[in-house]
Amino acid sequence: MISRVILGLGMMFAPAAWARAQQGQEVVLEASAGAKLGIAVPRPQVSGIAEAKASADFHQVLVKDLDEAGPFAVIRSGQPSGTDPASYKGWADAGTEWLVTTTLTRAGDGSVEVVAQVVDVKAAQDKKARTAVFSKRYTGKEAALRRMAHKLSDDLMARLTGQPGVASTSVVFVRQLSPGIKEIFQMDRDGANLVPITNYKSLTISPTVAPDGRVAYVTYKGGAPEIWGQRTVGGPHVRLYPVSGKVDGHCFCPVWSPDGKRLALVQGDRRGNTDIVVLDVATGRVRRLTDSNCINTDPSWNPAGTQLAFTSDREGGPQIYLMEEDGSNVRRLTREGNYNGSPAWSPSGTMVAYVSRFEGKFDLFVYKLGDGKSYQITTGVASSESPSWSPDERRIVFTSGSRGGMQLYTTDLSGNTLRKLTAFDGCQSPKWTRSR
Repeated sequence: MISRVILGLGMMFAPAAWARAQQGQEVVLEASAGAKLGIAVPRPQVSGIAEAKASADFHQVLVKDLDEAGPFAVIRSGQPSGTDPASYKGWADAGTEWLVTTTLTRAGDGSVEVVAQVVDVKAAQDKKARTAVFSKRYTGKEAALRRMAHKLSDDLMARLTGQPGVASTSVVFVRQLSPGIKEIFQMDRDGANLVPITNYKSLTISPTVAPDGRVAYVTYKGGAPEIWGQRTVGGPHVRLYPVSGKVDGHCFCPVWSPDGKRLALVQGDRRGNTDIVVLDVATGRVRRLTDSNCINTDPSWNPAGTQLAFTSDREGGPQIYLMEEDGSNVRRLTREGNYNGSPAWSPSGTMVAYVSRFEGKFDLFVYKLGDGKSYQITTGVASSESPSWSPDERRIVFTSGSRGGMQLYTTDLSGNTLRKLTAFDGCQSPKWTRSR
């Protein structure tokens, strides 16, 4: 049975949608498999820092990060009072495999030092294995306690899986501030630290983030839509396209290439057709990839920068297509449903997330290239749109809600764990990034 996420209280899934889905398929879309590792995180030992501050900005953040990371099961009950070797049996009996102890100390210069150590309590009991599996020191200002908790969580993920976690990552997105005014914002992966990136007091949309953290977006601050962004890391925001003067038709949907040198974007004409072009940001040279009397939009690069997924209505309704980076070898990817769009190629290149419309609303799907099949991720009355992958490919951030009330959510690939990131409406076009 296709996995789904029910969005909204008291909502029932639509039987017709289920009839449309691929009956009888087993969903196996987990980014990693295996039993979860029991991990316990007792309150830290604190010196020179307010207990409430240490709890709110470090301990609670670390526990939430590990809980949401995926491979860990945070132990919350049956915890012994101590953390010395004599207590290891009690921790193991409570289900703990890794015991994370931390000390937070304020130094003479006002900075904060965090020392973390992880003990394999089961190995410690039989003394047949090295029991300290991780030990590291972190330093920074008190205001950086949240960042240090995220870094520790990511380091523990790397120790367990060989790949860094996503606790330190960010989500860049559009937020509507008032009618006709939309700006680009950034926040932590857990929804904290909301900060504006643009302040044009205009319509500014469609953000994209390069691997080195540079942003680009569409803004109407000069009247007609233009693509603005950063040519250098940390540099000023300047107009990137049109390179000079005006172009005949609108431009939108910029997407940085994986090498950060090119922008794929959509160029419209006066007939209402749109095509995908690629801008070499350094030289200003523009190369057209599609050239047909239809709508070609929503470009998404594969991780190697050699192919693009895009939406086109060249055969009738909107469908997902793939093509080489020079525009050759165009082939259709999706064949179920009559309205598919917003493709997002996964970080490993093995999957393409997209949205499919049925009965006036969109749901998230993932096309697994190795299987040649689509799998439904969300199902509900609310519309789910604009998918973007987490850097570790374990989750997808997207917008969901009624018209004008869209908020940001994340879901895992089974559709079983849905998390809401925002407490305000008017969100669109999220991009999950490790580079900012």
